[in-house]
Amino acid sequence: MNALKSEIEGRTVIYGNALKLFKHAGMDIGGGWEYDHGMFDTILYKRKETTIYLRVPFVVTKGDLDSSSAIIRFQTPFIIKHVMNIGLDEEESSTMTVTGLEQFSTPEDPGAHIEHKDEFAIDAHKKLDQIVEDATFSAV
Repeated sequence: MNALKSEIEGRTVIYGNALKLFKHAGMDIGGGWEYDHGMFDTILYKRKETTIYLRVPFVVTKGDLDSSSAIIRFQTPFIIKHVMNIGLDEEESSTMTVTGLEQFSTPEDPGAHIEHKDEFAIDAHKKLDQIVEDATFSAV
């Protein structure tokens, strides 16, 4: 995981507005969200079992995340490498795992070193700068 300096960190926004803004930038809300926190993410690079993600975590400061009127504050964005574990898992569907379609498989190395991280950081910063430029953030 590599933290990124960005003007988005510490900014607050209405969740529904952020959702539209991030979707427009090609980012989605990650599946592991809770009522009090979550993250937007996108794939920067994918080849075979390796995927590099840009993730923008946030906390809910008012309301719950299931409401578009919730207020969120962004935390430090980061890039992370996920190397999918293609092996069989007795608790998962063997067909899904063998074909590589098991999206919830545990990564082989959660803290994997990111080669060419400076290049991915440049791409991530471009996307973050676009979001900040397009956004109307306020201290709600």
